[in-house]
Amino acid sequence: MKKYLLSLFIYGIAAIGFTACMDDHDEVNTYDLDVFSTNVGTVNTTIADVKARFCASKAGADFTRGSSNWSTKVTEDLVFDGIVVANDVSGNLYQNVMLRTPQGEGEDQCIILRVKNTCLYPYFPLGQRVRVNLKDLYVGVYSLTPEIGQPYYSSYGNLNLGPMLFSLLKTNVQLVGKPNANAPELIAKVLDDAWLKASGNRTYKNSPLLASVTGTIDEMSEANRGTALQNLEVDKEDDVYGKYEPLVNVGGRFFKYFAPDVLHDDGFGVDRTIVTNGGQKVTLRTSVENEIAYQLLPDDSRTYTGMLTYYGNDWQVQLRDLNDIYPKLNN
Repeated sequence: MKKYLLSLFIYGIAAIGFTACMDDHDEVNTYDLDVFSTNVGTVNTTIADVKARFCASKAGADFTRGSSNWSTKVTEDLVFDGIVVANDVSGNLYQNVMLRTPQGEGEDQCIILRVKNTCLYPYFPLGQRVRVNLKDLYVGVYSLTPEIGQPYYSSYGNLNLGPMLFSLLKTNVQLVGKPNANAPELIAKVLDDAWLKASGNRTYKNSPLLASVTGTIDEMSEANRGTALQNLEVDKEDDVYGKYEPLVNVGGRFFKYFAPDVLHDDGFGVDRTIVTNGGQKVTLRTSVENEIAYQLLPDDSRTYTGMLTYYGNDWQVQLRDLNDIYPKLNN
């Protein structure tokens, strides 16, 4: 969603300040930090049940805005477990942690836990089991994507479902055990053309989703690179948000960046288009001001893994970090 892609300049400064006080070989032991609850209660529901109750329909919601934004305050102790399968380690998923149902403990579903903090990944490493008590938090959808958080007024005066206060981790969130980097929940769902094409898959049950899509970047096709180069040479504007498209000469061939700041839209992100072998299109959404933004776009077929959602009628994927590209970048 475009709302997730706020400018991360402040994030970068904060992250540098956070890591500067640690040795490169030190690991943050979040269990020693007075951040989380030690007991949020006994598990009595699942992510699937929570989404079915609060995200399937706006009927009965505490507040709604249009047909794709609503949320409800939870007034009872609803407790579920989830495994962290996405975080903000690169800065691309700002204030977002995606939780997935522990394998064998219910229907395989994901939901986003939004937390107001500029650096979440030390607290929510991949493979960490997290127990959440939803009481006094809000659950609903923003742009039809199920999430947990608190309402806030945007700069446009809209009441939206946004991140919960960091301090509420102490009352509503508990870490269970140690993170498992090899957790089976970290295996992404591989999406083929038939799945992407089926409009029936665009439901709250499939958003968000840890998924992989394979294809080429349309903006790096010979035709699109040629158009950008011609426009640049004659001082014309390219067709990306009506702004100039920066090009990089590498051995006589011209490449583009993932998300140069000059191209950012209102959500401080840049959209590229993954085209699969079967011609299906998936938006590759990247925020500016992070470690992915100024990497060169590949001009060959790659597999892109990340948080899949749908925006309007389009699927879009947001990478967690550079390891979500295979084969890996070498620029």
